[in-house]
Amino acid sequence: MFPYHQISQPIPTQIHLNVKNLPLMVKFYEKTLGLSLLESQEDVAVFGSSLQPFLVLHSTPSFLSAASTESRLYHFAILVKEASQLAHVLQHLLSERYPIDGASDHQISHAVYLTDPEGNGIELAYDRDQQFWPHSKDGLLDGQAMIKPFDADLYLNMSYNHDLPWHHEAILGHVHFYAHDLDKAQQFMTDTLNYQLTMNLNQQARFFSVRNYHHHLGFNRWGNFKTPLGENKLGLRKLVFESTEIEESSTLIDPNGFTFELKKIEKERG
Repeated sequence: MFPYHQISQPIPTQIHLNVKNLPLMVKFYEKTLGLSLLESQEDVAVFGSSLQPFLVLHSTPSFLSAASTESRLYHFAILVKEASQLAHVLQHLLSERYPIDGASDHQISHAVYLTDPEGNGIELAYDRDQQFWPHSKDGLLDGQAMIKPFDADLYLNMSYNHDLPWHHEAILGHVHFYAHDLDKAQQFMTDTLNYQLTMNLNQQARFFSVRNYHHHLGFNRWGNFKTPLGENKLGLRKLVFESTEIEESSTLIDPNGFTFELKKIEKERG
């Protein structure tokens, strides 16, 4: 169903967030965004689709926000299968009068951006066919060609299936970080996780993937970032990768302080 998200190689499948106000955040993700609440405990809530439990919220009211100079989450992307599903959630958010931060036609994808009540960035994305992905002469993706106006009229007037939730086929598409050290992030991604560099904006941003995807992970320095993410901070708690090929489960800390949990899975979901 999602050809670039098969877990033979480790790919991110579930993001965990530390949150200050769990009831508020559950209300946002369940009611405002319209995700399915798959599991609810006193201090943990799990959201996702029939395909994947892709978001886990942990109640950590004593934790502090990351400093402005600390590496941290930029956004996580919820990827839908059909353009009509992106139209569905966009029209739903507008009906809820929830603020939209922006929208873009990246040619690799169509994306709508928003922020949850505690400042975690969210991208709602629909992938375009690979024939539309722009490449540079060096074979990498051409980041300069990915800034095109979003066709809002198309999505605001697009029909969709009212009988199914917009996210019923959704998965975690990619995760994008603010990072203080792009060179060390690249070394970690290529040498430790065996990912390939797919787009290089030099000291601005770099993107990585497996299976020739446009990106499963991105890192940028669009800010004054100087240090790794510290412990016990609101926002990113960990990112879980699943794979059928790794020998055993393990936990790694990348150079920017992000916790990556590699989880051995016997077979694909579904």
